[in-house]
Amino acid sequence: MFVYRIAKREHAALDGLGGMYGPGRWHEKGNLVIYTSEHASLAAWEKIVHVSSFENLPDNLLLVKIEIPEGIEIQSVPEKVLVEGWGRFPFTNETVNYGTSFLRKKEHLALKVPSVIIPDEYNIILNPLHADIKSCNIISTARFIFDMRVLKDHS
Repeated sequence: MFVYRIAKREHAALDGLGGMYGPGRWHEKGNLVIYTSEHASLAAWEKIVHVSSFENLPDNLLLVKIEIPEGIEIQSVPEKVLVEGWGRFPFTNETVNYGTSFLRKKEHLALKVPSVIIPDEYNIILNPLHADIKSCNIISTARFIFDMRVLKDHS
């Protein structure tokens, strides 16, 4: 399986250091985590919604394509975690606690979670502390520049 992420050049490695600096829907601040998406296009949307303004998009972004080897079991988030309002901000305790527990237990490499942005698509959370992270390969990294038509002010 291939997954994608758009990251600053300094966070392109599969070390999960980005999770140390801030919280996310699926982790508490201070936990190593790698957020990826099933599709490069979803990775782009995820990046856009997580910046406060388009002017804050860094100019050193890379599209990182990662291969998760066949045979690696990918966990799915249980429905009971997706309580009413799970996709809102601020993040719900259910998603943050479940994802943080997933990372700390180190039982599985990957967790499949629904995208808030495109509900029929999924993000894959990778645990860089799981032994199977060593079997994942970065297939490619390429400079990623958002098409300025996406960033236009349409008001």
